[in-house]
Amino acid sequence: MGFRIAGDTAALTQAINTFNAQYHRDYFSVRRHAAAYLAGSPALPHAQQLAVHLSGALESWGAGKRLAPSCRTVDAAAQALCNPALHARLQELAQSFPYLEVIERKRHLKEGAPFPTVEQFDRALIAALGMLADALLVNNTNVTYPMKALLLITGLMPAYDSQVKGGLAIAGVAGINKTRYLLPTGNGADTMKICVLPFHIAESVKHSRVLFDTAIENSLYPELKGEYGRLFDILFFMQRGRCKKTALIEFCAPTPLRRWYDM
Repeated sequence: MGFRIAGDTAALTQAINTFNAQYHRDYFSVRRHAAAYLAGSPALPHAQQLAVHLSGALESWGAGKRLAPSCRTVDAAAQALCNPALHARLQELAQSFPYLEVIERKRHLKEGAPFPTVEQFDRALIAALGMLADALLVNNTNVTYPMKALLLITGLMPAYDSQVKGGLAIAGVAGINKTRYLLPTGNGADTMKICVLPFHIAESVKHSRVLFDTAIENSLYPELKGEYGRLFDILFFMQRGRCKKTALIEFCAPTPLRRWYDM
């Protein structure tokens, strides 16, 4: 069970190179400022710089357009990013990916992980999305833009926008490609469909790291190396509109009696 890479190295490199160049620039710009913000205590100068670039990227990625929520002012976002609780959750989530693993179809955290249990990882992830929604966005109810903010700041996992959800559906991941994906609370199915995905990605990276790293090194964006949450975001985005026969990534589903996020 899990993701299988259907495309070869050249296909993955092409997907990276043909992904929107401005979106690449937005991501790397925010990640540089996020590194300074996450490195120490939540200082206002670092939060201010992050808020400027984060708000710009979210607007570039659709915030404030059509029915999408708009961004709060940069000053309001910077003050909110100084919240020690939010800062701590983002620090921990930014460090988490190398510690995620799947053993016998169960999620585990390797020794040294920022969280002592998988359940605490889940709670921190969902709490961070809710806090980011309040800190950065006006009248937000869906997961899309909080997940985009989480991706931009931490690089942890893809954001469930329409393109990525469509790409996941092409891969064979059920139950995500719906019009409205509300911010979840509790431990329901929508919560687990967010919390489990990074573990599936980590397991895929464990088995196909050389392929991913070679595709990145051959691309126009070698700085993507190690940014596997973002890499999958790009690949699912670019997979949208493909047919199953030309998918870049496929999902090997569990038995019919078991859901992909039950782990």
